[in-house]
Amino acid sequence: MVDGIRFLNIGRRVEPLMNRKGTTKRLPSRKKCLGLMDKHGMLENIVSHSLEVTRVALFLCEELNKRGQRIDPDLVEAASLLHDLAKTECLSTREDHAQQGYELLKKMGYDKIGQVVAQHIRVCKEGDPSVVSEEEIVNYADKRVRHDRIVSLEARFQDLKDRYGKGGTSLGQLRELEESTLEIERKIFSILQMDPNDLEHLQHNPVSGQRPNRKGQK
Repeated sequence: MVDGIRFLNIGRRVEPLMNRKGTTKRLPSRKKCLGLMDKHGMLENIVSHSLEVTRVALFLCEELNKRGQRIDPDLVEAASLLHDLAKTECLSTREDHAQQGYELLKKMGYDKIGQVVAQHIRVCKEGDPSVVSEEEIVNYADKRVRHDRIVSLEARFQDLKDRYGKGGTSLGQLRELEESTLEIERKIFSILQMDPNDLEHLQHNPVSGQRPNRKGQK
């Protein structure tokens, strides 16, 4: 059985990346992101998961921006689609798939997306309590999707504990991660004035989870 800490890669904090220098291209289109997912051999179940995370993330982004937040929806879409770009390979290598995803995207010139992807397991930087970041949106959306279904944080973390929390250290770190995710949830939904469980309506009222193409996208 794969060790929970190494598999989940939550045993160490990813170094904050917002101040790192790197050459940055403009954000890729959805079509380009899907092409990258295919190129890197992403397993079908991980593709399905990523598409559902993107739907949740874009919904939250739109609703938060209606309430005065200034979240970049194009960055959220690209980072959500690509947040598990390196996971298929890392299932074999047991490397940190968030960090490896960052490294892959940085090499492609997508440093800004990589910075968000690097924090989709654990948000490292201290956030403004009144401002929701792209990192928090993608991180939280990922935690609300178990496989390709929207579930509560409680259900998502119970599944993680059942699968990977066999050792005392693994379970303790999962609990720590759950608490930090609950803090993000409280922040988001205090702004939205919604019940977090309302997200589950997206399963019964499907939306595309897709933004219109930007002019000149490739």
